Amino acid sequence: MTEKNGPAVDRSIYAMPMFVNLVVSDLTAAETLYAAAGFVKLATIPGPGGLPALVHLRRERFQDILMTRGAAVRGTVSVSFAAGETDLDDVAERIRAAGGDVTGPFDTPWFTTDVGFADADGNTVTLTAPRMVDQAAAQAWVNDRITGEFEAPEGSASGPTRD
Repeated sequence: MTEKNGPAVDRSIYAMPMFVNLVVSDLTAAETLYAAAGFVKLATIPGPGGLPALVHLRRERFQDILMTRGAAVRGTVSVSFAAGETDLDDVAERIRAAGGDVTGPFDTPWFTTDVGFADADGNTVTLTAPRMVDQAAAQAWVNDRITGEFEAPEGSASGPTRD
């Protein structure tokens, strides 16, 4: 894990190249849970009668969630975000304290450490970070086992494109 407790949130307005839409039954409760995972409320858009119709959350640049109130269909949304230098043990404890259903932190076979959580409506989010201590083993794994049309990261011992 790392020593950093959370990301610096970019509050600028920009064209979002990717974002996730979550339907939640309680915007306030969902906002509290996602705040425990490091998301901040960037904006609230009012709907009929002035009640919030949409809440825009952000964790890091290009890590945006738009939440609307409604009847969620459990298990229909699953999204992953890069954890950056966030201490995932700390994040997991904060999410648990906020009432989230947390899995992890756990190590994956592809050399990341992940924390997963579900909100009250069954939307699932995974925060994932590379295991820096295992980078040599990860690079060997990529070179020996992964095939496809990709370019190896800079500093890699493998060729530029793999079949």
